[in-house]
Amino acid sequence: MNSTKQRLASSLSLFLVSLLVSCSGAATAGDNLLFGISERFERTFGNPTSTCSSDVTITTKLVSLSEDGDVNSTFSTVNENGLDDVDTDGGTSWGYRSFQTCIYPNAPFSGSLEIPVSVTSSYGTRIISLKTFPAPDVAIPTKLTFTGNGVTQRQCFTFTVVQDTDRSAKVDPMTVALGTMVQKNGSGEEVSGTYTGKDACDISVAVDDDEGPGVRVSNISRVMEEPGPSATATSGTFQVKLRTAPTANVTIPINEVYDSVNASNREGTANPKTLTFTTGACPGTGNWCTPQDVTITSVDDLEIDGIKVYTVEVSNTSSSDADYNGIKPRNVVVYNRDQSVPGYAYQRFDATTGTTGASGGTINRFATDESNRFGTKYSQFQIKLRTKPTNTVTLNFSSNCGDKCNILTPTLSFTTSDWNVYQTFQVEGKSDSANTGNADYTVSFVASSSDATYNTTVAEPTFSVRSCDNDGTNLLQPCNFSGSSFGTVSNRLSAVEGGSTNIWMISQTAPSSDITIGLTSSDTTEGTVPGSVTVSSSNYNFMESGGANQIVLTHVDDILVDLTQNWTVTTALSTGGLSYNPIDVYAATTDDEKSFYISHVGNTREGTSNTATVSVCLGGNNPTQPVVLNISCKSYSAGTASAGECGTITSSPITFPVNSEVEPGNASDSGCASSAKKQTFTVVGLDDTYSDGNQSFDIQLSMVANTDTNYQNATSPSDHSITNEDDEPAGKAIFVTTSSYNGEMTAQGVFGADDTCNNNKPGGVPAGTYKALIVSDSAGGVTNDRVPNGTNWVLTAGYHYYRCNSSGYTNCSDEHTSLFVANGSAGFDPTSISRSFSTVGDQYWTGMTTSLTAATQGLTPACTGDGLTYRHNCNGFTYQNCPSTPSSYMYGQTWTMASNTSVTSQESICSATKKLICVQQ
Repeated sequence: MNSTKQRLASSLSLFLVSLLVSCSGAATAGDNLLFGISERFERTFGNPTSTCSSDVTITTKLVSLSEDGDVNSTFSTVNENGLDDVDTDGGTSWGYRSFQTCIYPNAPFSGSLEIPVSVTSSYGTRIISLKTFPAPDVAIPTKLTFTGNGVTQRQCFTFTVVQDTDRSAKVDPMTVALGTMVQKNGSGEEVSGTYTGKDACDISVAVDDDEGPGVRVSNISRVMEEPGPSATATSGTFQVKLRTAPTANVTIPINEVYDSVNASNREGTANPKTLTFTTGACPGTGNWCTPQDVTITSVDDLEIDGIKVYTVEVSNTSSSDADYNGIKPRNVVVYNRDQSVPGYAYQRFDATTGTTGASGGTINRFATDESNRFGTKYSQFQIKLRTKPTNTVTLNFSSNCGDKCNILTPTLSFTTSDWNVYQTFQVEGKSDSANTGNADYTVSFVASSSDATYNTTVAEPTFSVRSCDNDGTNLLQPCNFSGSSFGTVSNRLSAVEGGSTNIWMISQTAPSSDITIGLTSSDTTEGTVPGSVTVSSSNYNFMESGGANQIVLTHVDDILVDLTQNWTVTTALSTGGLSYNPIDVYAATTDDEKSFYISHVGNTREGTSNTATVSVCLGGNNPTQPVVLNISCKSYSAGTASAGECGTITSSPITFPVNSEVEPGNASDSGCASSAKKQTFTVVGLDDTYSDGNQSFDIQLSMVANTDTNYQNATSPSDHSITNEDDEPAGKAIFVTTSSYNGEMTAQGVFGADDTCNNNKPGGVPAGTYKALIVSDSAGGVTNDRVPNGTNWVLTAGYHYYRCNSSGYTNCSDEHTSLFVANGSAGFDPTSISRSFSTVGDQYWTGMTTSLTAATQGLTPACTGDGLTYRHNCNGFTYQNCPSTPSSYMYGQTWTMASNTSVTSQESICSATKKLICVQQ
C-alpha cells in the first residue's frame, strides 16, 4: 500500500472517538458516517432512530459499505486515531468494503450486563457479519454479556461487503438491534442499576451496489486545517465519477453549505460547485469514467472550536438519460481542524499592528512625559480579541507607574458580537516632581470572563511605556520610546557599524522662541551627529521621524577589529528661547569586522590518509606584533557521536607575523583559502570500527594574549567544523513495536506489518522507511510474498544493524547498541546477537525459524464456504482464524527473546498478539 495514502487514511480516522454519536432522538450532525460515508440517518434512510441510551458506546452506529470499496477499517485502542484504516489498493479511498464497530458500557458496574442482539437483514449473503472481538471470530450472537466496563472490555462486530456480479435492487439497510439491557449480580439475579431497562442504540448497515448506473464518490483526502502560521494542510479533495456510460450528459451540483455547520462558508469552500460528465468513449471523447476532483478549502472562522465536522452534499444527478436522472450519490464528511490562536490583536498610535498568543509577551514603543505634554498621543493603543469568546471578556487595566501616569481607561469589555472590533486604551503622564531620569513602566490587564480560555488559559500581554523625565528642573530632556536604550552610561544607544540610532530632545513647556542645542561626538571615528538640534513650539512634544528636534546618531564603519567602542554625544548650553544644558547622550558602536576568517578544503576519511587543510586569515589591520593561535581538537563528552572523530593536527600553534592582514577581496571565509597571507594546518580523522555515518567534529582555535592595539581586544575564533567520512557500510536502525498485534496484518499481509512499523515509531528513531522483519509462506502462493534473502527482503548484506528503542546516541547507535552485521547472504544468526531486540521474554511475529527459513506448519486447513485453502504463517499473515470454522485455528511462526543475546522459534496461534521487529531501509 502506498504509505502516503496509509497516513492520510490513518489521519482521517483520528477523530473517531470524539465523534461517538448521540443516542437521544433523531440523529444529529455527530451521526454523520465517518470519512465521506456521510449523511444523517433520517436523510439517508428516511426514518429517524428511536430513543436509545447513551450509557453504552457504539463507536459507529451507521455503517455504509460499497461493493467496490477499497478500505478495510478496524477499531483500535493502540493508535490515538481510534481506527486502523487500510486502503487495500494504495490509490484513492473509494469507501469501505469492511468496517468494524465496537460496543462497550461507559460507567462502572458490578456483576454482569446483558444486551440482547437481533439481526434483521434484507441483504442476505451480500454482507458477512461477524463478532470479531474478542477472538475467536463467530457469527453475531443473540446476546452480549459484559463483566467489565470501558473500551478494554469492548465487543466488536465487523461487516464485510461481498462483491457479486448482479445488479441488485436498492434495499433497506440491515439493522443490528441492541435491545433492552439487563443487569445481574454475581449470583445471576436481575438487579436494578445504571443500565437496567434501557435500550442500547441500534447499528444500521447499508450497501452501495456497483453494478448498473451509479455515482462513485471517494472519501476526503485528508483532515484539513484552518489557515494559520502552523497550518500544513488547508485544503483536501474528494473525487466523483460515474460507474457506467450515460446516454446523455450528467450534471452533479456540489453544495458545501448543505450542513448548518458550514453556513455562509464559515468553515470551507468547494471548487468546482458543479460537475459535468459527458458521453462517449472514455477515456476519449467522453469523461464519465474519469474521476473529477472537488477541492474543499478551509476557512478560518476565528473561533476556538476544535475539529469541526460538516457534510458536503453531492446533490442529485440531472440528465436526460433516465437511468442517470435523479440518482442521489453519497455525501462527503469534511474535517476542519481549528488553527485559531486565542490572544489579542493590537494597533499602536502609529498604526503598526501586532498580535499576541497564549503566552502573552511584552509590547514596546510607547511613551509619556512627566509634564504631560504628549497627552495620550504616544501611549494609547487599540486592542481586540483574536478569537470569538463564548461569553463577554472584560479587561481590567493597572500600572506600576506610581506617580508618573494616570490610567484613563480602567476597563474594556468585549462581547460575543464586538470581540473583533478595536477599542482604545489611554494612559497619560503626570509629574512626580523628581529628577530621576527617564524610566520605563508597564501597563497590564487581567481578563475576566466565564470563557475559560480568556479567563485562565491565555496569558495577557504587558505594554511597556517610556516615561520621559521633563518635569522638575529638567527643562530639556532627550527621550525615545520603550524598547530602545535609554542613552545613559549603563544603557547606551547601540548599533553595528554602518547603522544608526536616534533620540529626540523635548522640553518641559512650549518655548516662546526656537531653542538650539549644539551637539558634538566624543569620537568621530566611531560615531557622528548633526551639529545641533532645534526645539520649537511645534516640536517640543514631538517624537517622530524628520522632526528638527531629532538627534540621528550615525555609527561609523571602520576597517578595524575593535569590538564594541563607547562614545558620547555631548550637549552644549542651549541658546535662543532657553538657556539650559541637557544631559549628554551615551552611545556604542559594535564592530562588524571579524578578527579571523577560516575555511578548509577536503574532508578526513576513516582508514585513509585523507586530510582536511584549514586556512586561517586575519581580519583587521596589519598586526604590530605576531598573532598566535593554539589549535586543538574539541573535547566531547562520552556517548556523543562526535567523540573520537578528530585525530592528528599538524601543526600547532600557527603564527601570523607583522603585516599579514587579509588581502582585499579575500575578507570572507570562502576567500581565505586563496589569500597569500593565510596560515594553514592539516587534520587527520580517527578510524573507529562501527557504522556511524559521516560525523562532524570541531577544531578549537585559541588566541594567545598580545598587546597589539588591533587584536588585544579580539576574541578567539569560533570553533571550525570538519566532517570525518565513515568507512564502514551503512548503519540501519531496528526497533520493536511497543504494542502487540494479532497474526492478521490486514489484506496486505507482511506489507500491512510494514505500515504498522511506519505508523508506530518510538521517539528518537531515525527518519526513513521501515519494514517488518517478517516473511510470508514463500511456498504457498500467498500474495505479497516476502522471502528471506529474496523477494522484498528487508536486510542488506554487509550493513550494520543497531537497536533503537528509545532516543539518545547511547540508546540508538551502532557504537553503543549494535545488534549484528548482515552476512553475505543478507542474514544473521538470531541465536547469537550482541544484545536483545527488546525485553527478554518478548515475542515477535517473524514467520521464520532461527535459520531464517520461512516456516511451514503441518496442517493446511480448508475453510468451508469461502473456497480457500489456508496456508501456513497465517496465510501470509492475512488471517487470524478460519472465519467459517472457528475450531480450525491457524498458526504462524514467532520468535521469543530467550536471553539478552539469543532468540528461540516456535509456532503461535494467529489470533494471539505479538510484537513486530522493524528495520530501517
